[in-house]
Amino acid sequence: MAEPEGLDPDRSLWDYIAIEVRRLRQVRGLSGNKLAEQLGCDRSYVSRVENGRLHLSRGYAERLDALWDTTFARLVRLAETSDDGDWFTGLTDHEARATRHRMWAALLVPGLLQTPEYTRALLSAGVDRNVEADLEARRARQAVVWERPEPPLVSVIFSWAVLAQPVGGSDVMRAQISHLLELAEAPHISIRVLEASNGAHNGLDGSFRLLTVGDREVAFTDAPERGRLVTTPTDVMKYAVRYDRLSDIAAPVGTSRTILNGSMETYQ
Repeated sequence: MAEPEGLDPDRSLWDYIAIEVRRLRQVRGLSGNKLAEQLGCDRSYVSRVENGRLHLSRGYAERLDALWDTTFARLVRLAETSDDGDWFTGLTDHEARATRHRMWAALLVPGLLQTPEYTRALLSAGVDRNVEADLEARRARQAVVWERPEPPLVSVIFSWAVLAQPVGGSDVMRAQISHLLELAEAPHISIRVLEASNGAHNGLDGSFRLLTVGDREVAFTDAPERGRLVTTPTDVMKYAVRYDRLSDIAAPVGTSRTILNGSMETYQ
């Protein structure tokens, strides 16, 4: 049986899980529709899992184990704690399902809040050779989060350095800050600024995010070229504590709006 294009079970445990779901479904003579019916999910979910575009969730892994007497739940737990380089699929999966996002931005506007011009300027400044394709992928990620019937609760804390770091010139920065102010008008979005006067704090070593997915939380840390998903509860708790401490010293929402407006005026 040919493996789905782009999947490498020797490289990624997630790829192995995807291939095994497909193989065992076919061994049992089940169509994708039939398996979806047995699991109580959409046919598209089965297809995306089997093609590696979505990670199998713990819940559906447990249902497969009950149906087939397999060990997918154990494999999923191992995959979630491994670092095989396949972090992006997991991140987008969590973003699409998260009911709450908490973000700390140390230097740049987080991707989900970027304007197309800001994103293009960032991509063009690096070694990216597929700027337009990656820009479209970023737009698709944003649409999945912001255009849901019930959008998630979003709380963002920006370092003052995010506003002081020019990206793409004055026009791009003015438009980006204006976009942030517009987003902050929504009742489900909170944007606050941590000012330079706070001095040293525990967010100086980099940006991170906390996402509430179902009844659990995961964390994500940024790094050059790749990020890292953190799923172990004790490790996720450390990020939650860090976020709470940053929240304690960040400016209130009203003051932060004044800071954003003032920053926008500096880009003339």
